[in-house]
Amino acid sequence: METNILKKIFLTIIVITITISCQEDPFEDTVSNDRQFLSFTIPGQVGPAVIRPTGDNEGIVEIFAVLSNVDLSNIIPVLSISEYAQVSPGNGDIVNFNNDDLSITYQVISASGKVRNWVVKITPYESAIEGKWNVDKILYDWQVGINQTWGYGVFGTYDEITGYDPEAYVPEVFSKDFPNVAFEEDNTIEFITNQINENGNPEGTFSFGAGADNEFSSFILDPDRTGVARDYSARFRKIHQGDGVWEFNEGTKTLTLWKGSKAGAKTEGIVSTDDLGNIRIAYNTWEDDFPDDPNDGEAHIQTAITLYYHFIK
Repeated sequence: METNILKKIFLTIIVITITISCQEDPFEDTVSNDRQFLSFTIPGQVGPAVIRPTGDNEGIVEIFAVLSNVDLSNIIPVLSISEYAQVSPGNGDIVNFNNDDLSITYQVISASGKVRNWVVKITPYESAIEGKWNVDKILYDWQVGINQTWGYGVFGTYDEITGYDPEAYVPEVFSKDFPNVAFEEDNTIEFITNQINENGNPEGTFSFGAGADNEFSSFILDPDRTGVARDYSARFRKIHQGDGVWEFNEGTKTLTLWKGSKAGAKTEGIVSTDDLGNIRIAYNTWEDDFPDDPNDGEAHIQTAITLYYHFIK
């Protein structure tokens, strides 16, 4: 009895398998209309290309690149396109971007024969951090605890009814509570771009030098509230003294600094720019280090959340 049941099941499976295999693939005769660029890379490029269709039959590929060592008349891009599509000029062909608007038109032709014209345009990369900068000011903000709503830096004028206005918030001057920081406020830093690395990020060297006073802040509070010297350097020394190397991620605006070489001490900060082209580097300094008295200056240092270096040229 069991043998007969197993035979029936086996025969049923065979019939189903044959039936499925004999059915026609509903997509067998479908021809793709895809004619997209998936990637586009040239020497000196910073970050991935920005690829966007602009109509039914047009598109734009925007590229940022350091062009100082690039022969625009002799570029061999590396590109990828939709499956089954063709492209002209072809992948590996030499192309000439040496014209007034640094652009060239590609045609990507789908398997169905439809054509999309892509304008590939190069924009010379201008680094937000390149050059020599002067330290304008060093600021910080502090908080009694993460997600707390009181004791958070400076909120401007206090109102007895509404309290502090969060819109009026500005970070505090760090040297107000940490006098040694004033030594940093005449320092200079210079960033030089050397290359675009395999991740599409610019990288190079930097030099952080002392100013007219020929001193750096040691980030040592002497004395602290207990009457002895306390060294906060491990927490607040975010920009290494002297020479080092850097890498800048344009997508996340993250600036990574290494002391000496990439084998050295490492810090990461977020870069922003103002309308005048000045830069600010913000560093996370939060630690779960709660003081006895949240109102004194050292308490603010211990509950610091972010340290800001402002630079001007």
